[in-house]
Amino acid sequence: MTRTKLGNVCIFSALLFFVSCDRSKVFDLYLEIDSQGWQATDTIGFEFEIDSQKGDLYNTLIGLRNNNDYLYANIFFFVDVEHPSGLHRTDTLQYILAAPDGKWLGSGVGEIKYNLLKFKESEIMQSGLYKYKIVHGMRDDLLIGIEDIGLRIERSN
Repeated sequence: MTRTKLGNVCIFSALLFFVSCDRSKVFDLYLEIDSQGWQATDTIGFEFEIDSQKGDLYNTLIGLRNNNDYLYANIFFFVDVEHPSGLHRTDTLQYILAAPDGKWLGSGVGEIKYNLLKFKESEIMQSGLYKYKIVHGMRDDLLIGIEDIGLRIERSN
């Protein structure tokens, strides 16, 4: 195989790999937090439709991007979910963002770190409109150092 053909095969394979890896994604959206900080009264909201088939299972993940100005090793969220039936469920969540030695967990190069935090795994979701509302549950009214909050829904394998 010539060097050009081999290069083309590698590029095509890499492209196919990245495209196929995200087929499980149903919803994925990030919302930017004000650069002055995240007020305890500021609600981050997401709405999406699911067209679920019998037996489909879904994972729900919360995405978080923080910078070095974030002062804590953890974060608390209050997450309210409104199901298509109108049922509301509120959960209090805690996630660890730094190791005991202070090193940030997650991925990223430089000042911003990215974490994809598990919220629900292998959950049955009925078809219809879902509404998620997220507020931080930290003691500070103004939370500094949070860049973005996201929500990802994906099909479970």
